[in-house]
Amino acid sequence: MGLTDAKRRANNKYIAANMTVLGCKMRKDKADRFKMACKLAGTTPNAVFTKAVNAFLGEKEEAWD
Repeated sequence: MGLTDAKRRANNKYIAANMTVLGCKMRKDKADRFKMACKLAGTTPNAVFTKAVNAFLGEKEEAWD
């Protein structure tokens, strides 16, 4: 069973208030290879990007302290 209308509205409200989309440009051939590598590794591009951002911020925050 899918989401109820109320749950969908609540999800959309949360996303609008708390999430953003980051983008980057890269060559299509490299992007396709990256997507396939993620799939073969059992992960998603979003998960890889999120992990990289968290690692980067963690390193930078240590320097900022």
